Amino acid sequence: MKNNVTQAKKPLITDKKVFYAGLIYFISIVLYLGARILWSTGVFNSMDPIFSDVLFSTIVQVVILAGFPIVMWMILNKQTFKQTTDHFFFKKVSFKTVLISLGLGVLMYFVVIYASSFWNTLIALFGYSPSTGTATTSLPVWAAFILTFITTSLMPGFCEETAHRGLLLGSMKGNGLKRAILLTALIFALAHMNVAQFGHAFVVGLVLGACTFISRSIFPAMIIHGTVNFCSIYTDYSSAYGWFGGNVLDNFSSFLANSNILVSFLVTFLILAVVLILTTILLSRLFIEQKRAKFASFKKNLYNAVKGTEHEQSIDFNNEVHLYALFNKASATDLKSKVESGEISIPHLERELGRNQINTMIYSELDSYHKPRTFDNIFIYITIFLMAFVTIATFIWGL
Repeated sequence: MKNNVTQAKKPLITDKKVFYAGLIYFISIVLYLGARILWSTGVFNSMDPIFSDVLFSTIVQVVILAGFPIVMWMILNKQTFKQTTDHFFFKKVSFKTVLISLGLGVLMYFVVIYASSFWNTLIALFGYSPSTGTATTSLPVWAAFILTFITTSLMPGFCEETAHRGLLLGSMKGNGLKRAILLTALIFALAHMNVAQFGHAFVVGLVLGACTFISRSIFPAMIIHGTVNFCSIYTDYSSAYGWFGGNVLDNFSSFLANSNILVSFLVTFLILAVVLILTTILLSRLFIEQKRAKFASFKKNLYNAVKGTEHEQSIDFNNEVHLYALFNKASATDLKSKVESGEISIPHLERELGRNQINTMIYSELDSYHKPRTFDNIFIYITIFLMAFVTIATFIWGL
C-alpha cells in the first residue's frame, strides 16, 4: 500500500542566530579588507602616521567590528539594544573580577611572548621573513604613546571582543562548548590576517573564550585583551625611550642567548610553569567569583519568590549551607530561571539531583545543545577560507 504521508522538509536554516552571526561577521571582514586595501594605496600618506592609525582603527574597530555587528544583529533578529547586549555577554562584573582579569592579562602577555617566539621560529624554518619598517611621527612621545594605547589597546580590547566573544561566541554557544571556543579562537587568530600573529592569537583566543564562559560576561575578555596589548605597547616604548623597566626583557633575552642550552631551557620552563600555575589559580578565582555573584543573586531572588507564600517558613535564610544546597540543585536542573521569574517549587528543588558544580557552571546555558548544520555555518566557513587565504599570502610575501 502506497504511503501517502509525506515528511515535512527540514528548513534550510535551522539556527538563525549562527547563520546571521556568520553573515554579519563575513560582511565585517569584507569591509575590513576593503579598509586595508584603501590604506595600502597610500591615499592617507600625507597624514601623520599616528593620526592615520587613529582614523584606520576608528573605522575598523569602532565602526566595522563593534558598531556594525550590534546594529545588524538588532535589525536581523528584531531585538532591542538590551536584548542584543545580553546576547553578546555584556554583563557587569565585580571589582574583584576586574582585578583578576588584569592579572590574567599580565600573565597572558608572557604566554604571548613564548607562543609568539615558538610560532615565529617554526614558520621561519619554512622560509618566512617578515617585512620591516618603522613609521615616524612629529608628535611628542607621550602623545604618541597615548594615541597608540587608544588604537592598539582600548579599541581592540573592546571592539574585537565584541565581534568574536560577543557576536560569534554568543551565537555558537548552543553548538557545544569546546567547538564554540575552538572555532572562535581560530577565527580570532585568522582575523589578524598576519601569519606572524596567528600562533599567539590562537592561544590567547582559547583563554578569552574560556574566561567568557566562566564569567558569563565579555568584560573579563576585554580587560585581558586590552592588558596584553598594553603590556606590548609599554614594552616597546619603555625599551626605546628608557622608561621604567624598559631594559628588563632585553636583558633577560640577552641572558638566555648567552647562556648554555640547559640553563636557557630550565629558566624558560620554570617561568612558563609559574605563569601556568598562576593562570590556573586566577581562572579558579574567576569561577569562584562568578559562582559567588550568582549565589547572592539566587538568595535575593529566592527570598522575593517565596516571601508571603506557604514555602517561606520551609527555608532558613540564615543557613548558608541549606541555601547553597538549594542553589546547586536549582542550577543543575536549570530552575534558577524559574526562581528569577518567581516560579519555584521548593519540594521540587529538594528532590532534584544536581550535576557537579563545574558542569553546572559551564553547561547551564548549553542544555539545548544541538549539532550545527553545514548551511547554518556557510558564512563562517567562507570567512575562514577568505581569512586563511590572506594569512597564507602574508606568509608567502612576508607582509
